[in-house]
Amino acid sequence: MLNRTDVLRELEAECVRAGEAHEHFAFLLLRVQRHREEHQLFGDFLSMAARTRIRSALRPQDRILPVGDNTFALILPNLRDSGHALLAANRLVRAFREPLLVGDRLQQALPTIGIAMFPEHGGCSEPICRASEQAFAQALTSRDRYQMFQPERARSEPPYVDLREAIINNRLDVFLQPLWDIRAGAVIGAESLARWHSDVLGAISPTDFVLLAEQTGLIESLTRWSVNTTLRHAAAARARGPHLRFSINLSPRVFHEPGLVEQFQNAVAIWDVPTADIVLEVTESSVMEDPGLSAIVLGQLRDLGFGISIDDFGIGYSSFAYLKRFPATELKIDQEFVLDIAANPRSARLVHSMIDLAHHLDLVAVAEGVEDEATLERVRDMGCDLAQGFLFGRPQPAADFVATLASSN
Repeated sequence: MLNRTDVLRELEAECVRAGEAHEHFAFLLLRVQRHREEHQLFGDFLSMAARTRIRSALRPQDRILPVGDNTFALILPNLRDSGHALLAANRLVRAFREPLLVGDRLQQALPTIGIAMFPEHGGCSEPICRASEQAFAQALTSRDRYQMFQPERARSEPPYVDLREAIINNRLDVFLQPLWDIRAGAVIGAESLARWHSDVLGAISPTDFVLLAEQTGLIESLTRWSVNTTLRHAAAARARGPHLRFSINLSPRVFHEPGLVEQFQNAVAIWDVPTADIVLEVTESSVMEDPGLSAIVLGQLRDLGFGISIDDFGIGYSSFAYLKRFPATELKIDQEFVLDIAANPRSARLVHSMIDLAHHLDLVAVAEGVEDEATLERVRDMGCDLAQGFLFGRPQPAADFVATLASSN
């Protein structure tokens, strides 16, 4: 398997050759969509089967460079124009219409392809590679599953390569939003929220860049960064005041990663933060993408002492069967229900029912979207345990949150 430097070296050699011969060539970034359970069991076999299928759709002179987890860089030399590159991409997509034989099972796989051309999109390796990565991000929302690089779209969308470099070079930020203990009337923790301000594109919505990370295989790196950065601030907070709990959002897309549970265990040991002070938040709809694997991984984390929070509760599945399987310690009631409980009796009854359900299951009930005293009074009367919302504070840079905590003590 090659790294990015190896690919750039191979790509640069092709740029030199094609430039001297006055030829066009295409550089394709192809990634086979991973099926989480199948990948966990058959990762290497899936990659080999995908490579065989790719080869069947290409010419003998086309080159396949394995560069990552079911990801391949393809060099298609001596093409007449970009139209021929698009035809090749179409052949590749059609080649995956039939299931792959992975081990002794047939598995459906879905390719995504980003295409860049020499010399149209760059005269050397780095700009061509960047163009293919940006085209790949564009292809994720394309019905055809492949996309030729479009500079005008690249200027308006958060590119894959910029996010990767932001993670690697620690150019993301952690913001913390206070969590309020309703009975004690005090801040007892905070939720950790990642923020990205791109030098080129400005502030990027967390919804956008987390989705981009999930779709492009960067979510594992983003999760490691988020966990370690949050724990660093948690350790600083512990040194300056009372023990607080910190919540970290967790994408189930990382559950297939080998050694994930051990990584969490090692991280809390390095930063000397008890697992009891860390709550891992997962949305109910996302964990249902692969409920079997989610239940196993969350159960292992719960056994280590981590709290498990079901975020945005009420807008996804909310079935009793689902709640029975998952080792949750708290339910976070989505703000869609909480925001208008002071004025909407139906919303109030729903929220009250959710709080009662949480308590019947021995779970902590958290109300999101508490923005005024009237709403706080209502959820207090309903017996809610914790609350979060602008009434108690907006998300703020983690260092500022810790500094405020220290001064208040």
